[in-house]
Amino acid sequence: MDAKKNNAIVFGLTADHVFAVACVMMDLKRLSPGMVDEVVIIHDGIGKNDQKILGTILPTRFILYDFPLKSARVLNSRSVRQFSKMVFTKFECLRLLDDYKNVMWSDYDVIVQVDISELFSHCEEGIKFMPGENSVRGQLHESVSEYDMEAVGIGAGLFVFQDHLKKHKEMYQFCYAELDKYAELLYMPEQAIFDFMVQRFSLQPVLIDSKVFSPHPSDPVLAPKAKIIHAYGQPKFWNGLHNEHWQKNYQNWLNLGGGKYEEKSAMDRVITKFKSILLRFRCAIEKFEEKA
Repeated sequence: MDAKKNNAIVFGLTADHVFAVACVMMDLKRLSPGMVDEVVIIHDGIGKNDQKILGTILPTRFILYDFPLKSARVLNSRSVRQFSKMVFTKFECLRLLDDYKNVMWSDYDVIVQVDISELFSHCEEGIKFMPGENSVRGQLHESVSEYDMEAVGIGAGLFVFQDHLKKHKEMYQFCYAELDKYAELLYMPEQAIFDFMVQRFSLQPVLIDSKVFSPHPSDPVLAPKAKIIHAYGQPKFWNGLHNEHWQKNYQNWLNLGGGKYEEKSAMDRVITKFKSILLRFRCAIEKFEEKA
């Protein structure tokens, strides 16, 4: 990119969830039409037709994700197998500061209920996170001695980086290096790595109020007044958690010709299991070769 643009909102997803991002983009177009210069979608192979349709909602940039860690040890770790590699696309927001002055990440199992452009407001620290529900220790399977395990962890469903964040390029390299180092110990993997980053670089994030920007849709007190509601956990809006507004957005997506939600078949689950077995076999070979 030739010159920095102002604001980007970033989503990371597998191709089978493109409809969910489309629903969020429809809310953003309706409520915050001038908020972003581009939506950045980091993906694993979204079809050309869906890419074209997304681009009619808001200006969209597509980046095919190349997960940089290739060892079977990392790929076979609990954190990667449970959440998939795409959860680590959040680290790419640091690198995107080379292209944008402000970069916001949002999970896509959300409904935006009002204008949220305030999230891009300048802060001296250049970093905004929601506080997590766990301590740093609670985001790990085992303690890590070099970090403070009792510190409050962060939540990574919504955050903002700004380009005056010092050493953001170094932070980007750090995140993948720590993932490579501690992959087997991570429970909430990308959040734990961001916890490490906050401590290592002595960061003081501005806190995003989770009661305003992330209550669950089922919360009868917080959800009606919230700026964003977040269907964390299961079910989602597309597989059992009914929400009339979300269904309307989804139908609009289908009317545009977008791909529909398809629940994984029994054969898909068998193939996934088979790939997991092959990966474990590859991991065993790597360990054997290391000892040889």
